[in-house]
Amino acid sequence: MVLDATQAGAPGRRVESRDNYARGSSRLGLPTTRGAELSDPGWFFGAKVCAAPIDTDTPETAVLGLTPELPKRQQESPSRMTNEAQKRETPGRRSGICTLFEGDYHIGLAAFLNSLAHAGYAGTVWVGYRGPLPPWLNQLRRTTQEAHEYEIAGQIQLVFLPVETQIHLTNYKPWLMLDLLAGAAHDCDFLWYFDPDIFLRAPWTFFANWQRYGIALCQEIVNNNLPADAPLRHEWMEAASRLGLSNPRPLDRYYNGGLVGIPRDHAHFLVIWRRLIEHAGEVGYDLTGMMPGTRDMPFHASDQDALNIAAMYSEFPLSTLGPQGMGFIPGDVKMFHTVGVKPWKGSFLLRAIAGKPPSDAMKYFLTQLSSPIRPYSPLGLRAKKLACSVAALIGRFYRRR
Repeated sequence: MVLDATQAGAPGRRVESRDNYARGSSRLGLPTTRGAELSDPGWFFGAKVCAAPIDTDTPETAVLGLTPELPKRQQESPSRMTNEAQKRETPGRRSGICTLFEGDYHIGLAAFLNSLAHAGYAGTVWVGYRGPLPPWLNQLRRTTQEAHEYEIAGQIQLVFLPVETQIHLTNYKPWLMLDLLAGAAHDCDFLWYFDPDIFLRAPWTFFANWQRYGIALCQEIVNNNLPADAPLRHEWMEAASRLGLSNPRPLDRYYNGGLVGIPRDHAHFLVIWRRLIEHAGEVGYDLTGMMPGTRDMPFHASDQDALNIAAMYSEFPLSTLGPQGMGFIPGDVKMFHTVGVKPWKGSFLLRAIAGKPPSDAMKYFLTQLSSPIRPYSPLGLRAKKLACSVAALIGRFYRRR
């Protein structure tokens, strides 16, 4: 399976989605009817995209078989469970995990997968990748010769899916998730996305319980307090209005794009997120890079800003953690997110001499490299841990504020 977005309309190659309406809807067991045709189609990084306002009846919703985002009164049906029944049933629902990587991020991916195994996750992890596969795959048992599928510790099914797109992989997240929900993850009730530089600290039971409450997000540390009346939010509202979005809910927190958990029932959130990233490209942002321009620009962090705008315009419930959730500040750390310089790049000692000792996230990363996947040799890992210990000692006496 190649993720070229024949179901989800992802950038990277020409997509004629008209032939895929019935295919995407029937795969999800939903009606194949579609709404009005899109007006003024354009081309975006080789894929056809919508230049019209977002509409719950647009073909991009129909092709995915997604339930449009409607007011709660219109979504009710005789088969809908009560809140109490949902709370009893949801822990048993099937969840899946996906991520994206390329290049030396395979080292972070190994640590992430190890942390999942240590946390007790049992299920499928889909990995969208660009470029070569990880060199450590020979340590795992391959479960099929027809595809790149492997088994980790007898509990995780690891599936690699090649991605064909020109944009930076950080901007590709909603395409990956929509494609999976319409295809390989069609029987998942909840789909998680984690960046490959996130390492779980809490047991998986915490995440399985968390997914009962709606769309899962975690606050950033930079600009995490972003009032509902902030100038940046007003710029976002102006951009959203041009796409036909209205009635934003007041939010005063800014969320990190490295973790997103989506219930299948709320998958239209991903359609809005995707359209906003497309819009950033249409108005001139370079989506092939990461964080173009400065924070004064409304789509400086293109995927993350679009995620936060989608949160404003979605009526689906959010369940969020503070910045301590990703280890950005002390507190109840559920996972560590190694933002900024990656712990597998450069030298711990040279950074410490420059006044930048290893963070708690970097230290935790080193604890997730021994099993079941070993991206370093035993000697190489010992050398990394020793360098980190010495760098931390230097940091007790000298650090740059």
